[in-house]
Amino acid sequence: MTKFLLAGAAVLGLMAGVAAAQSTTSETTTTTVPTLVAPSPGTLSSTTTTKSIGADGTRTETTGTTYHNSDGVVTDSASKTTTYPPPVAITTTRSTTTTTQ
Repeated sequence: MTKFLLAGAAVLGLMAGVAAAQSTTSETTTTTVPTLVAPSPGTLSSTTTTKSIGADGTRTETTGTTYHNSDGVVTDSASKTTTYPPPVAITTTRSTTTTTQ
């Protein structure tokens, strides 16, 4: 009986050691959506600009304009999205030659 208890304790100890050696990595991305608010009376247009950078370094800029008539009713809207490529990595190589006599 004691052998089984000691063997069980040894197995439990080994499992705990293996669990302690493991590691995990977690990444969380949060996206916030703005709440749309009606423009104040007399406002003829409202513009929203959103800028973002992707994981690969690509930049995106989106501008949207909504046009209103004098009663505040939407009459037209326009949107423009511009995407910029990721920056180019620059690699510099340096070579040194040493000669001794």
